[in-house]
Amino acid sequence: MTLIKKTLSATAVAGGLAAALLGLGSAAAYADPPPPDMSVGDPVPPNAPPKTAEFWDGEPVVWTHMWGGRWGIWKNDMFLTLSSNINTGGG
Repeated sequence: MTLIKKTLSATAVAGGLAAALLGLGSAAAYADPPPPDMSVGDPVPPNAPPKTAEFWDGEPVVWTHMWGGRWGIWKNDMFLTLSSNINTGGG
């Protein structure tokens, strides 16, 4: 009887280690968040300059808070700015 208990215990430990090595049971903890909806952009502040256009190069023009706040487009996972920084007026 003790041989069966030891065998079952060793099998359970080995199975747990194998599952931990494969990452089973922890997929939710390490899953990437869904990508942001790049066609929506951030909320536009009241001091934002007028929108330059609705679309540019086939992409919707959106507001971003990056670099002090600017209008631009998302193209190939990169943000291309179309306006100046609203705080400094610079590029």
